[in-house]
Amino acid sequence: MHACPTAAVAFAARVDTNRVLTGTTLEMPFGQSPFAIGRGVAFEALLRRHGHAELRRVLTEGLGVDFSQAGIENLREGYQPNTTGLKLRASVTRSRMAEIIASPAEPVVLDGAVLRADVGGLPAFFEADEMAIGVGGEIVVGENKSWPVVDGRPTDEDALGSALDQAATYVLLGRRTLDDAGVDPDRVSSNAVLVTPRNTGLTAVLHRQNVDGRVRRIERLLSAVPHVADIATSVPADVTFDVAADTSLPEQERVDAFAEVSDRLGRVYEPASCLSSCGFAWACRQCAFATGDPALSGGVVARALPGVVSLSRVAELSHGAPASAVEAPVAGPLARAGRLYDEAVPVPAPRRRRPA
Repeated sequence: MHACPTAAVAFAARVDTNRVLTGTTLEMPFGQSPFAIGRGVAFEALLRRHGHAELRRVLTEGLGVDFSQAGIENLREGYQPNTTGLKLRASVTRSRMAEIIASPAEPVVLDGAVLRADVGGLPAFFEADEMAIGVGGEIVVGENKSWPVVDGRPTDEDALGSALDQAATYVLLGRRTLDDAGVDPDRVSSNAVLVTPRNTGLTAVLHRQNVDGRVRRIERLLSAVPHVADIATSVPADVTFDVAADTSLPEQERVDAFAEVSDRLGRVYEPASCLSSCGFAWACRQCAFATGDPALSGGVVARALPGVVSLSRVAELSHGAPASAVEAPVAGPLARAGRLYDEAVPVPAPRRRRPA
């Protein structure tokens, strides 16, 4: 959800960015490793085996509330695997959340709750692993992850951050759902639950963490998504992804067509977020390499170089080249950095040739 005009237009037009460049060398290879997928499936199956016995145990131990006799409502079964099914599940989730709040004495777990959101004017559905866990009159969001926590520490800090962002999204949407139902939205707890394996086995353990700060950030990101109607009216009628997506055409023609469209619309290439979430990432990276875009050095570097169009221009300014008006704010710091670099890393003298 960053401010990339090309990605925003594709989103507004409901273009699947993962398919546009199918069959080219720039097609993004999304997907987890089969080993990670297998471990995830095994962990989820373990939690749900024998009437969710393992999930009941870990919730009881982690939350201090007896879930051994809690009602488990599986919303993953009995619904069509399409938008119609998601809408029905979202409706059931909304009504059950309100009911659980009305009678909080009996713990209930909604397995596979679905929450609805409007993103840029389009409906979107989000599936939580566990939702509406009645704990002392509150609703707690739960998310299951198969990566291990060893000696109390996650093995992948990035994966932990991503999981907490997911949970924060569900907290935010859960609060909005209750608000729409006329129920106090603060009844959704700020403390999200992560259920992960302990150490290298599959024995589940529960962790609770406050995600209020992440909720506020997710809310800002969602509110910043441009409305599809506004995007549609701002895009010329001849700008389309049709040629780039035409698999009957030569690869270079498709790649050039994408470059032309993204040049006209504008690109914001941020390696960390783009490479993990957008099907255009490799194509935009190639465009960035072609122009020497400072974004190749990362978003922090690019934001520190406003008005500088290329890395080659960065090198020129660091050696004292005259700056334009838009480059002036960063020209001085770059020149100083260049001098410091030259002092710290002197250019080696050319090697003399030995006489023949």
